[in-house]
Amino acid sequence: MVPWLATAVAIGLWLLLLLALAHATRNPDVAPGPATAELADEPPAVVDLITGGWRLCDEASSATLLDLAARGVVGIEEVGPELSLVRLRRDPGNLRPYEKLVYDHVRALAVDGVVATGALAEGTRDLRRWWRSFRRKVIADARSRGLSQARWSRAQAMLLTAAAVVPAAAAGIATAVSDPESDAGMGAAIVVFFLLVALMGRLNGERGTALGAQRAGHWLGVREHFSGGRFAEQSAASVTIWGRHLAYAAVLGLAPRAVAGLPVSTPADDRRAWSDYGGMWHVVNVRYPSRLLWGRPVGATILRGLAAGAFTGFWTWIALLVASAFDVWPSGLVSPGAWTVGLAVAALPVTYALIDLATGERTEGQVVRLRQVQTGSAGEGNAKYIHWCAIDEGRDRNIKAFGIREQDWQQLTEGDQIRVRLGRRLGWIHEIVNRIPSRPRNTGYDDTGEYRAQAPMNLGEVPLFDQPNRHDRWPGNSWDNPGRGPAHPA
Repeated sequence: MVPWLATAVAIGLWLLLLLALAHATRNPDVAPGPATAELADEPPAVVDLITGGWRLCDEASSATLLDLAARGVVGIEEVGPELSLVRLRRDPGNLRPYEKLVYDHVRALAVDGVVATGALAEGTRDLRRWWRSFRRKVIADARSRGLSQARWSRAQAMLLTAAAVVPAAAAGIATAVSDPESDAGMGAAIVVFFLLVALMGRLNGERGTALGAQRAGHWLGVREHFSGGRFAEQSAASVTIWGRHLAYAAVLGLAPRAVAGLPVSTPADDRRAWSDYGGMWHVVNVRYPSRLLWGRPVGATILRGLAAGAFTGFWTWIALLVASAFDVWPSGLVSPGAWTVGLAVAALPVTYALIDLATGERTEGQVVRLRQVQTGSAGEGNAKYIHWCAIDEGRDRNIKAFGIREQDWQQLTEGDQIRVRLGRRLGWIHEIVNRIPSRPRNTGYDDTGEYRAQAPMNLGEVPLFDQPNRHDRWPGNSWDNPGRGPAHPA
């Protein structure tokens, strides 16, 4: 009993130390400054970070694109009530790393230098990874300006880690004393140590400096001045009139329409896709039909149809036997009736399958959506999926997604122009040829290279020792951190 009591006391003391350090490293209070129209030199993404409690919000990437438009790097044009275009205008020049990340994404999607604003959510990038890269680069800029810093310093991280050894050892000793015949003591100590370190990591993140709080106060004063304006009703294309003011209004939460019109960091909508097939950007509405018959291969459909017919025919035979016993149904028609019902149930899927197999249609188009949906488990922890492929054939703005084999699905990328043989009745793709690969297929982005910031989201990213060979990779930027720890978008 005493060892366990000592363990509880040790864990409690460590938690008090953690809470004390968490209180000491909380974000500074930000006092809004007087209302002002003065725009300082912090870029919109940095303003978003310091005015959002040092957590980057989704509008930062959209505001960055608005800022690029205000500076003439790109143009945003409204060509219709439901269509606006982003046009690449000139060599971007010496962009900041996170600005280049946004610019490169636009360039990867552009057709002849133009992309629809709604299509900015498209592309083959890993959005989680892209956002992590964007966040790191913004934090690097904020730190170079003295506006932000890591929550745990090296000394604090080392103190908490070393202190966690005490309750972990106490838990190991208590376990060994309670059960001296087992070797569970070492395991208990390791588990407790890593649980405490994980808790410490959950509290880790970015926090502001005194200068950062001062600059955040200035920008809150700008927000107060802007709040009397008409930014809320402005579209992204109005940046040609409002200039950089619209970009800053976006990160200050005053231009939701402009932000919504530039979904740079927004996941693509499963049911609403943008396509440039045919040379003109347009919206395609995608439907995923019920899989009663749709989206299944020919062989599986025939087997399912025969099984459904046999099942239905058997129970119809049972029902008719009972009915004939009560003279409700002629006894001579029991078997014919059961066969008729069973064959009728099997006829539709089998007929559809045979027609699709014999008369598969050949067509061309652009892949606009690739999705997989888990339908169950194949045993031993292996998940079963159905795979969907939606193709814009240039015929209709409302299309159905087709079923496709997993191996074919894995070879495709949204934006590929393909030639297929498919069955229209069962909605299944039999053969596929990739004619023109998607433009963004091989488009990369810098998320682990020269502009990486020491921007921790957990303890594994806090350097406990000085890093050798520090050097600037960008004028005024924070030093490169060669260590790689897990990170998650804020």
